[in-house]
Amino acid sequence: MAPRGNRKLMFFLYAVGYLGIAILTQTTVKWYQYFYAPPETNQYGLKVLVPIGFVGVAMIIARIVDGLADPIVAYFSDKCRHPLGRRIPFILYGSVPLAATFILLWFPPVAGESILNLIYLAVMLSLFFIFFTIVVGPYLALIGELTRTKKERITVTTMQGITQVLGVMIAEAGSGLLITTAGFPKMGITLGLIALISLLLTPLFVREERRGSDSAATVSILESIKMTFSNRDFIIYLASYLTIWYGINTLTISMPYISEVLLGKTADTSGYLIAAAFILALIFSPLIPKIMESFSKKQVMLVTSGLFALILFITGFFGTLIPFNLAAVLVVLAGIPIAVIFVVPNAMVADIAEYDGLKRRQRREGMFFGVQGLVMKVVIGISSFVTPLIFDSFGYSVERPLGLQLSGPLAGLAVLFGTWLLSKYSLTEEMLQEKIEEASPQDH
Repeated sequence: MAPRGNRKLMFFLYAVGYLGIAILTQTTVKWYQYFYAPPETNQYGLKVLVPIGFVGVAMIIARIVDGLADPIVAYFSDKCRHPLGRRIPFILYGSVPLAATFILLWFPPVAGESILNLIYLAVMLSLFFIFFTIVVGPYLALIGELTRTKKERITVTTMQGITQVLGVMIAEAGSGLLITTAGFPKMGITLGLIALISLLLTPLFVREERRGSDSAATVSILESIKMTFSNRDFIIYLASYLTIWYGINTLTISMPYISEVLLGKTADTSGYLIAAAFILALIFSPLIPKIMESFSKKQVMLVTSGLFALILFITGFFGTLIPFNLAAVLVVLAGIPIAVIFVVPNAMVADIAEYDGLKRRQRREGMFFGVQGLVMKVVIGISSFVTPLIFDSFGYSVERPLGLQLSGPLAGLAVLFGTWLLSKYSLTEEMLQEKIEEASPQDH
């Protein structure tokens, strides 16, 4: 492990990896459908490569493969006994193929509409998400390996939150600029190489701390999954966390429609508002470690979830009781809970995994993050299905806006339910510290 004076530098180099993770995911989600099934009058002169109805099929296939990969990668990461550690080898050997599949996504085999392009898209997306899981699952599991105290854990996840926001901003603004000036293929190469460099900083400069190989996971994959789902605090945390992401995804889907139909502005106005919210998140993030000195993770998340639920609920009154200027302020204020959501939850999972590992003498940090990733993808998929269904059932036009007016409040109620669930969370920093001291010096 790095000497104490170098720990902050090591944490920074580790956290920069989230820049690449955010760039790759946000750029892919933002542009893959547009690139393969562009509108007829698009500004880039693109041709349809895959019928729009089949683009979603390719993504569904990729997401199914991705979901299956989460617990498998987590299991082998927990059991790994490589000389470099349990997590570093996955990041080291997975980063290059992850960046390569991202780049190849923008080089379809046929210049026009073709079944080969559909097959290519499904294969490339599947490979991209497989390598994404291979890299990101072990990367997140490193949080518990690298940090020793509550302060260190929050410091690391705060750095990650900041680099994640920066990565999203680069993907949102930088990808469009690169596409306009150089085209999709060169955009893919440029952002792919930037992401690769940021990811490789972890295996090149970060070293895992040896905490006793005897406590590495030895159980089967099914037993490990069963043990994870039997952890009461993890289930409570996970259910609450998933309602938050249901709300985030619902707001993301709804905002262009809300902007145009309820607020009487253009759809791209929502993009500026969301960008402003991310800027506020960037400004607020460095304050989180100071806040965490006085409050527990649970307390901060309870307040955050409540604030986010309130903002979601109020969106139902945009354009009626809430005029545009006030609506804009409320959307931007969502940057505060977003900042906390990007920082505190990963620290909570690391706490839960470490406490569970010390109690069972089976260190399975990877499986906790893997299960979280798997279930979160399912919930985002549910939100992506339910929100358009609400629009279709109750209307999303100026004449019939009820679907738009209901989507935010319903998501807010879900987040409020998650906040109530989180109030049942029982693991405290003091309990974890006591368990760590009991295990010393053998495991720490």
